[in-house]
Amino acid sequence: MNPRNATLAGSFILYAAISLALFVAPGWEVALYPFYGLIFIWNDFRREEEVHIIFLFLTTVAAALAMARTADASFHMALGLEAGAQWLLSFGLGFHRARMSQERHRILSAVENFDGKLRDGEREMRIYEAYQESAVDQIRMRRDLTQAAKSLGSTLDARELEMRLQRVLEGRYKGSRIQILPGTPPDPLVDWAVKSQTPVLVRDLPRDERFAQAPAKGAFRSAILLPLSVMKKPYGFVRMESDEASAFDTDDLRAVDLFATVASLTLENIQLYEEVKNLAMHDGLTGLYTQRAFRLRLKEELLRAGRSQSPLSLVMCDIDLFKNYNDAYGHQAGDEFLRSFARLLLNHTRPVDCVARYGGEEFALILPNVVHSQAVDLAGRIHADAAKEPFVYQGRGTRVTASFGVSSFPQDATSQSQIIRVADERLYLSKQRGRSQVTG
Repeated sequence: MNPRNATLAGSFILYAAISLALFVAPGWEVALYPFYGLIFIWNDFRREEEVHIIFLFLTTVAAALAMARTADASFHMALGLEAGAQWLLSFGLGFHRARMSQERHRILSAVENFDGKLRDGEREMRIYEAYQESAVDQIRMRRDLTQAAKSLGSTLDARELEMRLQRVLEGRYKGSRIQILPGTPPDPLVDWAVKSQTPVLVRDLPRDERFAQAPAKGAFRSAILLPLSVMKKPYGFVRMESDEASAFDTDDLRAVDLFATVASLTLENIQLYEEVKNLAMHDGLTGLYTQRAFRLRLKEELLRAGRSQSPLSLVMCDIDLFKNYNDAYGHQAGDEFLRSFARLLLNHTRPVDCVARYGGEEFALILPNVVHSQAVDLAGRIHADAAKEPFVYQGRGTRVTASFGVSSFPQDATSQSQIIRVADERLYLSKQRGRSQVTG
């Protein structure tokens, strides 16, 4: 009994049980037929994509057979609508699964790209570690470089990285003054490095013809200035200076270049990590938080509300008849509408609130320190503004409404699953009552 056969067996058991009940209990067909939807939900949960079409056919046949038992036109219409709903459920689940698969593929591609850059960085670090082989200075260089790589590579904060790089260089070049200069500050050494696209080594400032007309700032005799780059873009400069002449030579320049390269690679890793994290936490279409980020944030806010005994409200929102909107204006218009609706939600919320795209056309708002009545009022304002918002697309104004469900901690629920369930049930109740309303 492999997983696929288990899925098929479960589907056929559900089908057989519902069909038996359907034909054993005449007159209850309209009430029993929707339970066929459990088959499609079961197959979607088991990630079985190819079985849907079989059971679409079987459930349609069951509806036809049930219709054949009576000549009641209203009965035929009701059962026909329910059969059509089964088709919509099947295709809706398939569409949602495809969207999730595309998003997962995009994130995995970004992660693979990130891993590739990490491997490239590690390969370069190994090359640098093998840069010198035998002399005492070379051994010391390898040791210091390894320690620096461990220190610099263990942080994901750019400011902390700069401080660690400064401490590493101060430990190696005692008595020298070390600075990490952001951007391109006004300095003759920086100007020369930018102009020549090369590092700067000053052995003895009074004898250096490059700075005879515009001497470098500060009281020093020798200096090193190296550029830092991230993703081939300028980030800043490492500046070292000493009061002694010939305090630095070309070996020191190469050594500092190695440390700066390690720092640049770590900065690239930090930037890549932030990009991947942002991809995973934010919806690509609307820029709102994803459902995963929403659940993490809701868990944190519930813990905080529980500790501080403060209120917390949750608003679930669903666009009414969004499929009809897509059919009428096209999917590009639907995407533009979702972006506009997301902006409308952000305009009505505070920076401390969490606005997430919970599903295809479903949104969720986490409102810390907001009591139930205030959350219902906020949902009402959003509902009213959405109803009168023109949502212009290609010069045409379009009208769309939304339904809302509101739940609050602690009066409605005390756990994450409960507060989501209550808000979702109230959203469904808004849909049942005719849509375009708030249920709290």
